[in-house]
Amino acid sequence: MARRIRWQILIAAVTAAFVFGLMAYLALTTAAVAKPLEGGVFVEYETAAPRQLNPLLSTSISDPVAADLRALLFDGLMRIGPEGLPEPALLQSLPQLDETGMVYTFALRSGVRWHDGEPLTVDDVLFTLRAVQSPGFVGDPQTGGIWRNVLLERVDQYTFRATLQAPLASFLSYATFPILPAHLLGDLSPEQWASTSYNLQPIGTGPYVLKEPISGERALLTANPVYFDTRPFLDSVEFRFDQTQQDALTAISRSEAVGFGMSSTNEQSRANTPRGAIQHAIPLAAYTTLTFNTRVAPLSDLGLRRALALGTDRDAVIQQALDGAGQQLDTPLLPGWWASDPARLPAQADTTAAGEALTSLGYEVGADGLRVRDNQTLALAILTDNAADHVAAANAVAAQWGALGIQTTVEQVEATVLEQRLGDHEFAVALHGWQRQGPDPDVLYALWHSSDADEGFNYAGIQDTEIDDQLTIGRESADVETRQAAYRAFERRWAELVPGVTLYQPLYLYTALGILGGVQLDPEQSTGDTSSFIRPLLLGREDRFRNITGWYLRSGREIQGDLRQTP
Repeated sequence: MARRIRWQILIAAVTAAFVFGLMAYLALTTAAVAKPLEGGVFVEYETAAPRQLNPLLSTSISDPVAADLRALLFDGLMRIGPEGLPEPALLQSLPQLDETGMVYTFALRSGVRWHDGEPLTVDDVLFTLRAVQSPGFVGDPQTGGIWRNVLLERVDQYTFRATLQAPLASFLSYATFPILPAHLLGDLSPEQWASTSYNLQPIGTGPYVLKEPISGERALLTANPVYFDTRPFLDSVEFRFDQTQQDALTAISRSEAVGFGMSSTNEQSRANTPRGAIQHAIPLAAYTTLTFNTRVAPLSDLGLRRALALGTDRDAVIQQALDGAGQQLDTPLLPGWWASDPARLPAQADTTAAGEALTSLGYEVGADGLRVRDNQTLALAILTDNAADHVAAANAVAAQWGALGIQTTVEQVEATVLEQRLGDHEFAVALHGWQRQGPDPDVLYALWHSSDADEGFNYAGIQDTEIDDQLTIGRESADVETRQAAYRAFERRWAELVPGVTLYQPLYLYTALGILGGVQLDPEQSTGDTSSFIRPLLLGREDRFRNITGWYLRSGREIQGDLRQTP
């Protein structure tokens, strides 16, 4: 009897110990989180090599690999924050704005140093911005156009004023241009910028320092130990140039590389993701659209434009043009912009309703299956360039419209010819793309305001008082909520007038080892009362490095907070 009791006690003790250990394990694994640790070498493969690291001499579109490097080497006065709005970078706070909305006072952070140890001062800022204003500047044209007529005044060693000619609410989003060192470049004329040795080993204030002069094969950067924000976790970042996609994916599968990226508009982006890697798909601030020439018949007819939009299946276009690797878009107000409405439901195609609308307009289906009105066949030509995704998208739309009884053809031309014909309004329907739309919806002003209908980028020729009014409010108001309401009103009016059919945003497909943490490139659950997802928006491919200081390859486990108690 006593032996039986002892066995029961032993079994109970072992069981209790097991249960306690299991509970302790569960508590540790559920309460513990990954704690990033410093260390590790991040290797990324690039399909090309940079041509010019100096931002005064190249653009992100023409030299994307250089833009990647600049994102790590330099800082601007401002940077774009996680909500898509400008926030201070080299500034100690947001600039002060006077009551006219035209005079900004900028105050620099104190204690910021260049990679060579020299202090950052307002002289560096004024040198950079005056270089942007000069005729020798061949960098980003939008930035040059904004700063060219701004009056710059030095206040003291760390403060300056910028006076605009008119209120411009998006102005601070153009203050992200990299600031360059006056003590290294200030004595050079614009004609000497291209030949200076600075271009091979530029000095910036950014989170990474170029360890050695850049070569045609690679660039090696090391963490800036005195970075003003926070020291990056990754010790080193190495770019290897002129690598093929297969080289990159093979290296990732062998853990010899950590990352590789490509736009979904590239046909090579269809490759399978290596085992142990994750593919992040992030929408770019770009889109492909159909533009209607509303100046001439038959597309001057609002009813026809609405029928065409209703009969266009964007999802099918994305499947055919991008193998599904795109984000549907039904207005020019990009999802991911701070002014967009995440609860807004996307437009749905309805071919039955589209056919009925065409019939109500007098376009009857003839014996040959084509629609005719007043003895005239409804025929449309889609003008596009030779980009593979554009051609595939144009053919997909032509097939959809053809199924509605519209005689639709596709005309392919060179990109330069397409641009010329868009500007000259020599088209009926054009399928084209808009690149690098930036962080602020003020870009819509140049695309849709009636003042640009004749000689600007308003290729559709739309002229509408409500659209003009809302875009003007969005351009001039300093209040974010007022601007947001204006852009959403613009979006509703645009959808009513149908000056085109926006089709899709391309994605940046970034393949990285699963052990890479902190990248924050994936969708986040909306905090609103909808079940939609909010996806980060890349302003350009280099924008993937926006939070590079938080990326890590090494981590430990850390217990945070108390375990939640059950009442």
